[in-house]
Amino acid sequence: MTLSKGEKREREIYDTAARLFARRGYSRTSIRDLSEALGLQKSSLYHYFESKEDLLHRLLDQFMEQALQSIEALCSQPMPPQEKLAAFMRFYTSFYAGDRDRLSLLVNELDCLGGERRAAMVAKQRRYVAAIQGILSQMQQQGLMRDIPLPVAVFAFFGMVHYTPKWYRREGGVSPEELGNLFETIFCHGVLKAEAQP
Repeated sequence: MTLSKGEKREREIYDTAARLFARRGYSRTSIRDLSEALGLQKSSLYHYFESKEDLLHRLLDQFMEQALQSIEALCSQPMPPQEKLAAFMRFYTSFYAGDRDRLSLLVNELDCLGGERRAAMVAKQRRYVAAIQGILSQMQQQGLMRDIPLPVAVFAFFGMVHYTPKWYRREGGVSPEELGNLFETIFCHGVLKAEAQP
């Protein structure tokens, strides 16, 4: 799809804001910093957002909603739950590792949102949790999963992915898609070969 000039400008503004917020910290980055990085007047930026907090909210909301649409579509597919789990993990890991800046904001700056904006993001997070928890519940009911408390399994996976901004670099030789495959292998099958299983 070809973007209009305005859409290209909006994407540039949001990508630059995500990079600055992630690297400097939301509270330490001003709209003036953003305008200087873009070479634009501050006044022209307010055509795209109402305030710095509104900008952060838009960044996170668009990012989370894009992933949620794919995840919830996946969960509605008529496939065995273990296949859904593997697909969920590959997608979730590659999607979030593919945008390190926005993932850093989601993990580190969510509390900078107040009131209704923060509540809306928390509601989206709960939809993520419900999606993977639903898959794992199906697996337990069908006797496909070890006797592990669901919250432990759910947040162990999210912890794996959400820690990636601390260490993952695209230039390190592993693509986001390859990382998704590796995380799915580690989480679903472990790191021991079959003959080495205790």
